[in-house]
Amino acid sequence: MVSRRDAAGRLVASVAHLLPPGRREWGAAMQAELEAIGPRGERWRFAAGCVRVVVTRPAVWRRTGYPLLVLALLVAGVHTVAGVSYGPLRWGLVGLVGALLLVVGLGRVRPFGPVAGGAAARGLRTGGHLLVGALAAEAVASMAHKTNHDIAGVPVYTVMFAGYLLGLAALTARRSPATTRTLIIGVAAGGVAAAGWTVLVMAFPPIPADPSAAVLFTVAGMGAAGWVAARRGGGAAELLAGACAGTVATLLILNVFSVLVAAGPAWLITPLVPHALTPADRLAGSRIEIHDPYLWMLLFGWLIAVGLCAAVVRRSAVDGVSADHAGPVPGID
Repeated sequence: MVSRRDAAGRLVASVAHLLPPGRREWGAAMQAELEAIGPRGERWRFAAGCVRVVVTRPAVWRRTGYPLLVLALLVAGVHTVAGVSYGPLRWGLVGLVGALLLVVGLGRVRPFGPVAGGAAARGLRTGGHLLVGALAAEAVASMAHKTNHDIAGVPVYTVMFAGYLLGLAALTARRSPATTRTLIIGVAAGGVAAAGWTVLVMAFPPIPADPSAAVLFTVAGMGAAGWVAARRGGGAAELLAGACAGTVATLLILNVFSVLVAAGPAWLITPLVPHALTPADRLAGSRIEIHDPYLWMLLFGWLIAVGLCAAVVRRSAVDGVSADHAGPVPGID
């Protein structure tokens, strides 16, 4: 009999360890069946089938996806800042990436995790992480390519993006008081608010040099979400739906803003450096300068996200204490 310690046997044994505890018997059965197969080619075909079965299980990706994602993002972050000559800035940016990945990891433990089982909660958390990640990647790339030694933005961005991540994690956690309906209302209202701002900018260019219009659309989305949630039941749902809408709208608007500023045509960009020597210099300088006012929009959304995080965590803690101290249900031994 061929030893299970050949390459095919080691491959099956490795993927079997990826299975969740409730499916470990699958791995044992795979290895036992492989022991009965002699020809090398058949063993490899069977091993390939085992790998396919294991890696297509959603539970496997939920268990191993985060470590793989952390490794990939950390490598990408280090690669991005590897060319920064100023040591404190380089290591500060590495720390920013590491800190945000650590915050994402908190979404797997109480009170920020695990994520609720519904598609709405999982979709909001995943989409929110992608939106925050896109903004963080832009910030890191921007600071990595600066020629000065200013590192003040590193702790500011770290705190800002961490606040958004914690707010999203608290809102979508299993212990969160937010229901699926609340999340859907918040996401829909936030999406409509962001779409409204985008249509306004495209229909009446250029992009405003201040974020007032973006803030107004965000507040309108929050109000609409709260109003709809109040009609559907009110209470905590009204507050949570409004805060969810505000967080989603802010992240969407800032991402759309970043794309339009970086890749949009010249007629979308407000001229902010009229004294530059050439039209190309004026356009390039304006694309850079227009970012500064929208940091206030980032701060506005951060306040919403942090407030949302505090409210949800407090409510979850109160509910958890109440459940832990609840007496026995009458009629049940």
